[in-house]
Amino acid sequence: MDLQQINIKVFATEDSNINYTNFIKVFNRWMEEADSEDYLNYADYSHVDAGPGVLLILKQANYSIDNAYHKHGFLYNRKHAVEGDNAGRIRQALTEVLSKCEQLEAAAELENAVHFNGAKLLFMINNRHIAPNTSEIAASVQAELTPVLQQMYDGDDFTVERTSEDARERFALQISANSDKPISELLSNLGA
Repeated sequence: MDLQQINIKVFATEDSNINYTNFIKVFNRWMEEADSEDYLNYADYSHVDAGPGVLLILKQANYSIDNAYHKHGFLYNRKHAVEGDNAGRIRQALTEVLSKCEQLEAAAELENAVHFNGAKLLFMINNRHIAPNTSEIAASVQAELTPVLQQMYDGDDFTVERTSEDARERFALQISANSDKPISELLSNLGA
């Protein structure tokens, strides 16, 4: 299986105070500071109940402060192909999303009000052709994902479960770790 279009959501901690206007400020700064033309624009969907919140649109990926199912988190959505093997692609996606979470936690615009829980992740493949929501695909993806998670959590126990067995739903795995490691340590464990 050629894993592409990996999406990962890192959930915000329960004590986080999500202010969409402040995320717009951060995303505007990221666009201004970018040394490439990859950053395109942002879209404000904060008025949509349980929606994508504020979305930063790039050529290669999208970032958003997502509120699907009324659960805030930072969502990384890779749109284009990534070179390498599946483990490398998974590691790249985890490194990208965790790096951005770390930047957000340090962003002055967010007033130290937003933190992310690296022990609660949602892993998705945003392509039903590559990854239909079946038990066979789940077993195949978990076999590729598990060694990377073992490295990232460095000995902490974790579980990986399908979010739905409905074939009409997008393929997604809920990752829950018994870990209190900060984002910076998870990144370090991944070799970032």
